[in-house]
Amino acid sequence: MLKSTLIVVAISIAAGATIRAWAFAIFAFLLVAALGVVILLKGSSFSDAVAYSLEALVLMEICYLVGLFGYSLWAHVQKRRKKDAITERSHVTGKHPHG
Repeated sequence: MLKSTLIVVAISIAAGATIRAWAFAIFAFLLVAALGVVILLKGSSFSDAVAYSLEALVLMEICYLVGLFGYSLWAHVQKRRKKDAITERSHVTGKHPHG
């Protein structure tokens, strides 16, 4: 269970930085459904499979949001650094930045 949880967390954080929310929602639903089936095939009860699947879905959504927020914050910082570098260069050369 710990390995599958770590894989879910890693995939969800990476997905937050790369794919759209609707695509992740479809992916998460299919993955959670597959996990539920695997748990049922291992001999667990239906309620245990549903409970674990819902926990995994909530964890995936939280990690997706963390990845999305982290990537957005990183992109914002990079954009600001680039803007500051252009502004500093214009003070040195005396020319105005273009764009």
